[in-house]
Amino acid sequence: MALTVNKVLTIPLLLTLIGGARAQVPPAEDETSQFLDLLEQQTSIATQTRLNADFVPGMFGVLDAEQLRRRGFRTVWEALESISGVRTVMNETGMRSISVRGVGGLFESSKIKLLLNGKALNTSASATTGTLYDTPIEQLDRIEFVRGPGSAIYGEFAYAGVLNVITRKQGEQYSVGLGSSNGLNISALYIYAKPDSDFKTSLNFAANQSDGEDISSGADRSPAGIRSFAPGPINNPRDFVSAIFNLESGNLTALLQLQQGNRGDHFGTNNLLPPDNRQTVISDTVISADLTQNFAIDEQLSGAWSLSLLQNETEQNELFLGSAESFGGLANEDDVVADSLLEERRIETKFNLQYEDHKHQLFGELVFAEIDVGTSEQFINLDPNTNLPSAQLNEFPGPVDETAERSSASLVLEDQHRIDDRLTLTAGLRYDEYEDIDSNLSPRIAFVWRHSDQHIFKTQLARAFKPPSLIEDGGKIETSIEAETIETLEFGHIYTTSNLILRNTVYFSRLENTILFQDFAPFGYFNSDPSRLRGYELEFEKQFGNEWDFNTSLSLQDYTEGRLPGAAPWMVKLGAEYRLLPLTTLHLQVNNIAARKRADNDPRSDLKQTNQVDFTLRSQNILGNKGLDLRFGVINLLGEELEHPSPAGTYPGDYPFSDGAMLWVQIVYQP
Repeated sequence: MALTVNKVLTIPLLLTLIGGARAQVPPAEDETSQFLDLLEQQTSIATQTRLNADFVPGMFGVLDAEQLRRRGFRTVWEALESISGVRTVMNETGMRSISVRGVGGLFESSKIKLLLNGKALNTSASATTGTLYDTPIEQLDRIEFVRGPGSAIYGEFAYAGVLNVITRKQGEQYSVGLGSSNGLNISALYIYAKPDSDFKTSLNFAANQSDGEDISSGADRSPAGIRSFAPGPINNPRDFVSAIFNLESGNLTALLQLQQGNRGDHFGTNNLLPPDNRQTVISDTVISADLTQNFAIDEQLSGAWSLSLLQNETEQNELFLGSAESFGGLANEDDVVADSLLEERRIETKFNLQYEDHKHQLFGELVFAEIDVGTSEQFINLDPNTNLPSAQLNEFPGPVDETAERSSASLVLEDQHRIDDRLTLTAGLRYDEYEDIDSNLSPRIAFVWRHSDQHIFKTQLARAFKPPSLIEDGGKIETSIEAETIETLEFGHIYTTSNLILRNTVYFSRLENTILFQDFAPFGYFNSDPSRLRGYELEFEKQFGNEWDFNTSLSLQDYTEGRLPGAAPWMVKLGAEYRLLPLTTLHLQVNNIAARKRADNDPRSDLKQTNQVDFTLRSQNILGNKGLDLRFGVINLLGEELEHPSPAGTYPGDYPFSDGAMLWVQIVYQP
């Protein structure tokens, strides 16, 4: 159990601070007003036009900054684990991803469109990014998440869902925190608005680091008689930096975003445990720049144009591939390591028009994108001719073809037709034309019926796609590899009162050409047979008086044809908040995931059921200082052994990521 925060000092400090909060006079609060404010959260992620979050087509959720703070989440990664139908996963090198409704995340590339302030971060090389999930809560205004296909609006990669992380641009804020395993985090938000002007700017900065929990790997895949570092501690340190600069002047907005995440190689890129040196060897860097100009032609017709630049870079230094003996060398030779660099640049231009009258909201957009691989190189201390250990680093083929390019042109059309005051029809269509792969058509049609103030009914039929990433296309074992597609039909019902929200969703999906990796000779990527799945999601939000607030979800899913490995037949998630004092709340988050089936070629027993419990205390205006808040939490309160699944023939005991409680504490100041 890794508890490096000094409990003897922390507990008296907490009691002192809570005592200060006890003397505070509670602000006058109207619970019904609070609820209505939550209900009226608006979003543009699902339709590209601002709508009430419950009125948009599809199954959509918002976690705002206040919810994120109260519920004790520290990063986007932790917050996503609380969403119905979502499961976080991690591979052998610590790369994070998520599975939505049993789709994606397990030994597959990402199936989620990843947006930071509405700007896509997915790379064409790997279909994901190594930074967004580590974004700390202190930087956020809200998290928007769409479960289900989103390609009709967002095109490629919006296959199983769309994640949009919106950062804060208003209100100064500063924070500092400590955690187990030498964890440290800081953040600062600075705002400037010119008086009597529409000019304003903000700089949002955050950084964190941790040595990683002391976790034993168990046995790795080393053959008998070959020297191995397993079992032993995994190499799991992490650090992260994020800086977001926003400038607004009238209808012109400039946005510059930089994120860098560094991590250890955890269980080893070849599923051979690296030496225990607690060093970060993998670095992911994202730089995004965007210039957007909005304009209005008249009261009904408006539009915008934008120019975006995106650079993704993944660098690996002394990445452990195995001992010299694993490659036919001698025991006294140096371990085999690799240095690699992959750079990808994307230039994108957009132009859209929006027309609105009393019956229609029409939206049209043209998108042009050009992607090229700037650098793709790899150096390994192996002999290129014999593949035996060498005394020097030699050049090998990079992760993707350095000459690889991908360009596309896209057209988006959408009509939100208000049939009457309560019934809305949304019809959308997106066409994506690629230079190097087949074109794709992504339609959707949806109805939203506001039957009464308490009842909302939804239905949607949508199609989405994910093109093969450059890595998948370059590593295919077939003559060609097709884009993955998914078609989903879903029905939803939302019931609301002054202190209750109840959401029910039933969905049916058909998946075709899912891209999987074949982990036996010949190794490579291939399109699998079609799959069908069905599922049910129940979300329950309830307030009991002024003290208790519950947020609970149940998700059920079942593959009726062509089961993909790792899908959980059910998940139960419970968030319970108790107002201990007027300005002090306690929150308990319980995530329970059912036992899961492994791949057909995996002889191990099923993945075991997991139960993670997290606890958070939040006290506001501590010691009588307005705007000064304390947050204290315990991750994995019960000290459960938690694992992410490993492929067959690698780590027999899977990838453990926690085996004991982890403490953290944070001070936040908002002037």
